Amino acid sequence: MELFGEIMAQTRNRLDELAARVHPVASYRAGPHSWPGGVRGNIVLQADTAVELGNPRDESASFVLWTENPALVESGRITVVGPDIPESRGRSLPFGKAVFLLVEGFDAHNCYEHHREIELARYDVSLKGYMMRGVSQYLREWSRVSREAAGNGFTLRTLGEALVERYMSLDYVAGVECVFVTSSTADVRSLQPPGEKAARLIGAMNRMASELSLDCGSCGFSDVCAEVDGLRAMRSTLHGEAENA
Repeated sequence: MELFGEIMAQTRNRLDELAARVHPVASYRAGPHSWPGGVRGNIVLQADTAVELGNPRDESASFVLWTENPALVESGRITVVGPDIPESRGRSLPFGKAVFLLVEGFDAHNCYEHHREIELARYDVSLKGYMMRGVSQYLREWSRVSREAAGNGFTLRTLGEALVERYMSLDYVAGVECVFVTSSTADVRSLQPPGEKAARLIGAMNRMASELSLDCGSCGFSDVCAEVDGLRAMRSTLHGEAENA
């Protein structure tokens, strides 16, 4: 079942455009995750902060997209578009985070539960000296890196490797790619439209799966379903099951 293929292709094109004109850009292959874990609910106080990422005054955009098309995911790749933690100590950076997952076996019956697990997985990444201060339903993510962590070599590659490991622990995930953007407020803001479109698809899927709402006339997501084959297939399956119940 495919929901995000078109959005992922558009996002990749946008990220490629940014990488072609922004300096610096760094690309890595994810290695074994080795950074020490933190206490759950880890706190980094403002006075102990080396770098702040995605403060509301600076802009942020964070989302996870999944696909069954291997051409859309370069598994194990971590890309940083803009300055990284070591050269940004004492600064507050805009923060874009796009995670692309290659998945297997998604269908109308399981994609809702799988997606919930994928969304919750990011809260399981606990790293010493890294605090996810705020996450909202509006695709924004605000985090801090402590002075100690920055001094010990914490980078966005460190975060990316932890994310790759966590998502790969899900048995239906076959590949993970992470892209971080810190180059400018405008560059991060340019990632928000695809994220917002993805949020609409997720909203439609959630409504169909959790509320079993199949009345298109009363649903605010009918325009989204009309454009996406995967959602139409999901609705058709659920509608058939409801009629046969």
